[in-house]
Amino acid sequence: MDEDNLNRYYETLELKPHASFSEIKSAYFHLKKLYSSQSAVLSIMMAEISETRSERLLAQIEEAYLELKEYYSTTKIEKQQVTRDRVMRKNIPEFEVFSGNALKLTREVLGISLEEIALATGIPLNHLKSIEMERFDMLPPGGYIRIYVGKYAEYLSLDSKRVTEDYMKAVAQKRHAYDRYRF
Repeated sequence: MDEDNLNRYYETLELKPHASFSEIKSAYFHLKKLYSSQSAVLSIMMAEISETRSERLLAQIEEAYLELKEYYSTTKIEKQQVTRDRVMRKNIPEFEVFSGNALKLTREVLGISLEEIALATGIPLNHLKSIEMERFDMLPPGGYIRIYVGKYAEYLSLDSKRVTEDYMKAVAQKRHAYDRYRF
């Protein structure tokens, strides 16, 4: 998709260029609700906006959302392929047990920033930092940790099942030790 069309779609959704996909989704639902026939705001503005214009705006909003969604989906797949290619070319160290530090070292060898992983996976940046630093007290409940670590490992083209199992064992050990000393 060329830059002009991309910018036009962002503009249609009233967003700055290169907004995150979550911002795109929020803007889409907001504008769709705003310009729908059931909207209280639109009923007040109906004297100024015809029903045909409203339908045209809704169609443009829908088109912008679908095109940006496709663009982000394609970009994510391309980035994952680039990461896989980097993994094949780089000499990634083997780890007996995957820890937060092992994930960090792998990421650094690949030259990938935490921001890139956060954008591609949807994992909040503060959680990625906590995963790497093994700040279990700063992480959400176990189910979320499992999902986040799996997505992180998958993005690095690692065996996500193995990485997740190793990491969750460490989480369980730390939390068990914490509970034992808490009382």
